[in-house]
This record gives sequence, C-alpha cells and structure tokens, in this order.
Amino acid sequence: MNGETAPQRARFGSVDTFRGAVLALMLFTPATGTDGLAWLRHAPWDGLTASDWLFPTFLVTSGLSLSFLLREAPTRATYGRLVRRLLLLVVAGLVYNAYGASWFDVSELRFTGVLQMIGIAGAAAALIVLVSRAVTRGEDVIWWIVGVATAIALLYGLGLELLSCEPVGRCSPYLGVDTAVLGASHVYQGGEAGWDPEGLVTSIASASLVLYGYAAGVLLRRHGRTEPATALSNIGALAAMCFVGGMIASQWMPSNKRLLTPAFVLLAAGTALAVFCVIYLLVDANADDPEGRRWQWRHRRNWRLWTWPFVAFGRNALIVFLAERFLLQTAKHVHIGDRSIQERLLEDLLPFGEPGVHLAYTALLLVVVFAVVGVLHRRRLYLAL
Repeated sequence: MNGETAPQRARFGSVDTFRGAVLALMLFTPATGTDGLAWLRHAPWDGLTASDWLFPTFLVTSGLSLSFLLREAPTRATYGRLVRRLLLLVVAGLVYNAYGASWFDVSELRFTGVLQMIGIAGAAAALIVLVSRAVTRGEDVIWWIVGVATAIALLYGLGLELLSCEPVGRCSPYLGVDTAVLGASHVYQGGEAGWDPEGLVTSIASASLVLYGYAAGVLLRRHGRTEPATALSNIGALAAMCFVGGMIASQWMPSNKRLLTPAFVLLAAGTALAVFCVIYLLVDANADDPEGRRWQWRHRRNWRLWTWPFVAFGRNALIVFLAERFLLQTAKHVHIGDRSIQERLLEDLLPFGEPGVHLAYTALLLVVVFAVVGVLHRRRLYLAL
C-alpha cells in the first residue's frame, strides 16, 4: 500500500473510471447457481456477451496504463516495477485459484488463471513495445504497434486452424503446450480442459489486447490534455478499425472467447475503445478548459461525483479481484447450520425470484467490496502494481 504522491493532473480520470466500471460490472457476473440475466452469462461457445467482453476489456485498460508507465525511456526502476508487477500478479493468481478450490494443495493447484494472464500479457506487451522502440528509434509509432498487435492475433488464429485437437473446433490445440510444461493437474479443468483462454501461449497472445490499449494510451498522452477532439477522433478511428477488422475476421472464424479467436480479440478491443471514448468525453475532454471554451460541460462537477465510486474501484483493481474471490468462496464454503451463507442468502434472505435474486446477491457483493475500496480510496491508499 502507498499514499498518493503524484499530482492529480498526472492522471486521466477516464482511465480509472473505465477500469472501475469494468470491475463493477464484473461483480455482477459470478456463478451463483442461479440463472441471472442472459446478457450477464458467458456465451456457451461462439458469441460475445457482456461477461465475455469484461476480461479482454480489462486487458485493454492494462494497455492504457502501460502507456503511461513507459511514457519515458525506461530506467532500472521501470524494469523493476514491470518484473514486480508480473510476479505479484502470478502469486496473487495462485492464491486466487487456491482459495475455495484446491485449498493450497499444490498437487491439484491450477497454475493458469485470469490474474496470471494479465501479468504475462502485460509483460509480453511491454517487451514488444521496448523492442519496437529499438526499431523505430525510440518512438511509439501507432501503426507499428497496431500492426504488431493484429499480427499476433492473426498468427494465433492461424495456429488454431492448423493445429489439431479433439473435438475439432471445440477445444484449444494449445492445451498440449500447457500440459507438457505445467502438468495435466495444473491446467484449466472447467467444462473440458483447455476450453477457457488460459495458458502460456494464450497469455502471450493476449498481449495483442494490451497493445491495442497501449496504442490508445499513446494517443491519449499526446492529445488528451490539449487536443481532445484529436484524441477522440484518433482513438475512435482505432476502435472502428478493430471493430471492422473483427467483422471481417468473423467470416474466417467466429468470435469465441474460449479460443481467443482473432474475431473475438478485434471485436472486444473495438467495443472497449469505443466505450472508453465516451467515458473520456464525459470525464476528461474539458478538464483543462476552465474558461469553458468548446468542450465545457455545465455539470462537470456532477460527473466527478458520479464517477468517484468507479475511480475507487479502478485505483485498487487487484484488491477488487481478490475481495470478490474471498467473499464468494467464503459465502459458499462457510456453513451456518446445515447450509452455506450463500444458500441462505439466495433461498431465505433475498426475497426475489429469478433473475432478481442473482442481481440482489451480486449487488450485495458490489456494496461490500465498495465499502472496502471506498475507504481505501478516501484515505488515498492503493495497492500499486
């Protein structure tokens, strides 16, 4: 934990708000054993729902943040922070997997997971950026970064097509790599092994999503304070390019989160950047225009009031991830009498039918997590990665 030392001007509120909004929506999508709303469930296989959109969008926000970490020539401290971030996310991911599942039985502990993917994808993207700068004489060239991101997505998709596994089209051919390196008992076993986008190869391929976010972050750095119209048009153009590319790629392979197909990557990145443009317009576009020229909104103070909860979530993202797991698994495994806390809440204490009981349960989770991160945010305490 550390107190805030950077001046407020150094941050874009839209980045924290965007990240926090994604995390808040994530809290409405946990498995509770109830049906919930259709758009809050994962697609059975092909398709793109709100739940499927969350994880790739968080990777895009990671890229936005990475662009500020690497805005200047990296120093030894920068490299140290990148390594520390990777190690912290991997360790946190292992703890996340263990709590409520293997209970720290290493022989059954799943080594792959969401937090591990975020760490590996971010590290891979940072390495690609640093190597790219060597080619482009130290500059962040947008078309180069976007081109590398797209090439990674397409090459990964080509591997999905050329490599084989059973059942054809409904499994990840990269599972063999994870099994060989990590062992069969340490890879994803939900549904069928390899059906979720977890694993070493997939984590590296996810760097494409981080790079799209990084490219948007570079545009934000360059134009976000002084030329909001330019920032919006450029990031909007990038969003449109990704979305159109995703539509074209879907003619080759359908959008599929569990296989991380190119269509899924491009469509998710395009919609994520489009949503970010809206949030930037509302939160930051006229932040440095006190005289009210061109971009002034009459109710900016109200927008800051409404975005405060999302910023609280966004500034302590890792705590939100871990708190969700701790609360859900504790409610599932801690019994009061003959039933768990979760069962008593869903069956007795929340007087709603489907899908209301799911929404009420997850809203309660949202309130409890916000009580934690809200206090930390008010005291300016953050778990910095």
